[in-house]
Amino acid sequence: MATTPPLFMDEFDYYRHWHSKSERFAGGDCLATALMQGWTLKVPIVMDVYWCMGSRQVNVYHCDLVRDDERIHMPVLGNPYMDRLIQDMQLPVIVSEEPKQFLLQAVAPLQTVQDKVSV
Repeated sequence: MATTPPLFMDEFDYYRHWHSKSERFAGGDCLATALMQGWTLKVPIVMDVYWCMGSRQVNVYHCDLVRDDERIHMPVLGNPYMDRLIQDMQLPVIVSEEPKQFLLQAVAPLQTVQDKVSV
């Protein structure tokens, strides 16, 4: 388990809630909010590397958080906050070996089932 050093909390002055049913991925600000609220980051962190159109790399860090009897899994998009958190806290990161690509259906909104209307 890893806790957040105070230096991150001094720089954080807003609240950003995240829930898996509202967003597929979280930002670093969502992770910072969770850590401020007393969640503990479990280590190691698994990093998936996604390739967008075969030319742009996007890292997704799979963060497992624990608080009391609650557990959440928060996939966080790679960003400078995550880079700094990993470096400063010397968090172990396991890089997934499986290459991934963003698929249109993975980032598109869910389609709703429409009832057929008979005329």
